[in-house]
Amino acid sequence: MDALLRDVRHSVRTLAGQRTFTLTALATLALGLGANTAMFGIVHGMLLRPLPYPDPDAIVRVGEAPREGARSSVFLNNRTMPRIQEEAESFEHLAAYGAGTFEWTGPEGAETLSGARVSPSLFPLLRATPHLGRFFTEEEARMGADRVVLLSHGIWIRRFGSDPDVVGSVLDINDNPHTVVGVAAAGFHFPTPEAEIWTPYVIPPFTPPDPQAEARMIIMISVTALGRLRPDVSPEQAATEVRTILQRGYDDFARGVRAGAGGRAQGDPPEIDARVIPLREEMVGEYRPALLALTAATGLVLLIACINVAGLLLARGVTRRRALAVCVALGAGRARILRQLLTESVVLSLGGGALGLAAAALVLRVVPALVPGNVARLDEVGTDGVVLAFTLGLSVLVGLAFGAVPAFQWSRLPLVRVLNEGSAQSTGGFRLLRSSRTRAALATAQVALALVLLIGAGLLLRSFVGLLTIDRGYDPANVIAAHTRNPDLGFRPGNMTPDAMAELNAASQRFQEALLEGMDRLARLPEVAAVGVSSGLPLAAPGGMTTTVRVDGRPPPADRSELPRARLRVASPGYFDVLRLRLRDGRLYTRLDGAGGPRVVVVNETFARETFGGAPVVGQRLRFGGVGGEQESWEVIGVVADIRYSGLAVTESPAELFVSTHQAQFAQTFAFAPPFVAVRTAGDPLAVIPFLAEAVTEAHPRATLDNVMTMEARLSAAIAQPRFYAGFVGFFAALALFLAAFGVYALLSYTVAQRRREIGVRMALGAQRGNIVGLVVRQGAALVAAGAVAGLLAATASSRVLESFLYGVTTDDRLTFVAAPLVLVAVAIFACWLPARRATRIDPMDALRVE
Repeated sequence: MDALLRDVRHSVRTLAGQRTFTLTALATLALGLGANTAMFGIVHGMLLRPLPYPDPDAIVRVGEAPREGARSSVFLNNRTMPRIQEEAESFEHLAAYGAGTFEWTGPEGAETLSGARVSPSLFPLLRATPHLGRFFTEEEARMGADRVVLLSHGIWIRRFGSDPDVVGSVLDINDNPHTVVGVAAAGFHFPTPEAEIWTPYVIPPFTPPDPQAEARMIIMISVTALGRLRPDVSPEQAATEVRTILQRGYDDFARGVRAGAGGRAQGDPPEIDARVIPLREEMVGEYRPALLALTAATGLVLLIACINVAGLLLARGVTRRRALAVCVALGAGRARILRQLLTESVVLSLGGGALGLAAAALVLRVVPALVPGNVARLDEVGTDGVVLAFTLGLSVLVGLAFGAVPAFQWSRLPLVRVLNEGSAQSTGGFRLLRSSRTRAALATAQVALALVLLIGAGLLLRSFVGLLTIDRGYDPANVIAAHTRNPDLGFRPGNMTPDAMAELNAASQRFQEALLEGMDRLARLPEVAAVGVSSGLPLAAPGGMTTTVRVDGRPPPADRSELPRARLRVASPGYFDVLRLRLRDGRLYTRLDGAGGPRVVVVNETFARETFGGAPVVGQRLRFGGVGGEQESWEVIGVVADIRYSGLAVTESPAELFVSTHQAQFAQTFAFAPPFVAVRTAGDPLAVIPFLAEAVTEAHPRATLDNVMTMEARLSAAIAQPRFYAGFVGFFAALALFLAAFGVYALLSYTVAQRRREIGVRMALGAQRGNIVGLVVRQGAALVAAGAVAGLLAATASSRVLESFLYGVTTDDRLTFVAAPLVLVAVAIFACWLPARRATRIDPMDALRVE
């Protein structure tokens, strides 16, 4: 230990005496280690850190989904969940929850609180304990007994001053009195850290339709379900049991009903699979590929930084050859020299790691604001003991890695030859690739790694530009849009009875009629060009409902799965003008197409192509469910261009039908999801927000606007993630390019300094400045060329990892694979030219006088 401390003290003194070298190496290492520390902090917080519940690995998401369905389709419903609760033996608890907002009317007026409706079994599932009072009972998860509320520890402190008497008090939640039954423990949050209150989740019972009744409506409610696995039960075993229960539950009648709603023939069972996914994987699994790709990018930057510092150490070793040889002559063995040199490398790396950790801590504080979208668990990233241990271990490992090659090279010096050397400048000849092969190889590797990152950044940038220039099907300029929020509408467990549904539909009808009148008044303002009301909005929510379609004149198919399917959207006539949808054929409906006139419908290009092929579309008559039933015939009067509703990267648009708000019995369409409103203006769209809010308030005194954004802001948010990926990788690619260019520059600068006398002799013998520049640049160009070739090969092999992040660009995009090497070569040649230019300023007489 004493020997190690002496080595450390000696290393610190040595490095302090070479400030330029030390500061350059520390800055290089701080960049590489800081980037990797910050990236590990994100990966640890999101992927590796256990969930903040006891035994979190046993908590799973439970659901059913189509075998080819996406992760977001994993749900249970009010028919399947009770069955699994009764029959499954794999779970200790099974609970449902649904995040939402609640209106609390307190002493200071109405306020919107974040929270969730949860099954009473959720709290024992999460093994939570209350701070005050109790949790919900199973009896309180029934209609009429659900007027109870649980407060979070945070809101209890902030809004109620930690008053223990709050338990038993009554709060006005959603215009109904709710009794406070308890306060959650400090640190408990679910499903998000923002949740402030919880109420019981009342799941309406599933009632099979009466096959003798004319109206065979099924009330099917999807729920998000969690389960806690019993000890020694794996997710795979639980999924097998759930799959068996689900398949046993699909009796002949249920199959027929489900088939009728889903386009399958009666008796053809739906292809449903069971999903039991660990909750942590469910929350962050979709981010894993991106995190791994970004981690690889930061790892390449660190590798380039290590190579750079290794090159600096090799160059520094030349000036220490005689000193090290003297140490050997005085009795120091090779192991002693090797230990000292490695100690210096580790001390240097620890210093860079300390600086990088400080930088990473600052970065991790602002990461939630920098990363676009609502990313799960991003709030949990930060610097803790695990991150500190990672930084310490990585710093030591990096120090040993970049110090190994220089240490082994300078620890086995030819003692006699080194001591007899007159000067390191007087030997070797100007042959960089021969006299400094190790340093040349390191510089070549830097160039190759930098090119890999450059090509990756180029592919992401090309993909991002493709998203910006894609045909969206609408014009987002000067459009403000929002979702209306009416507290009298929307899903509640108690409004699923026939009487409640009728009352809800009537309230929805009144609200929308008043809203249309208010929007008509808004359209009269001089700065307003068009107004629209619709059940969906691009980049916000698709809206509408999926229905089967029958074409008049065609015989009905024997199998309902052969019927065309389309998403039915309800929109006012002004909706087309607001978005400036392009008319491909026929005409658009207007206000003249009123309730008393012929029923008309507008279809999109996808529906026209899939249903009619190349045949004429305008004039065809359709029958579909949901609006008027299949007994009513609707005439196709126009075809509009496809709209990208769900996202810019979605390559195919679904088939769509547009019906007018003035013709459709659309109350049930908006009953659970109040409509969107959109306004196109002649100037700044933000200026009409007060008038738009006034129109909504006039339609209903307590109605408000939600998610008010311009369409350009929605578009910017839609491309925020690919923009972030391109910017992140682009930043590190630029950093890698700088480090690689600096490595080439440092190597050539050192070589020029070492060959100062030789260059002086050449110039004294008549060499022109152009000859000297060409001599130096050719040596650097050989390194760059070798590195570019190796980098192209490596990029070709590794670019496939970006395939899932690209849109409209292949991983072997020619433009990128040509442009990136050209940029690299240009920057690297400039780095070669700088020391070459310095070489031409050497005075031959001064150089010859050195010896």
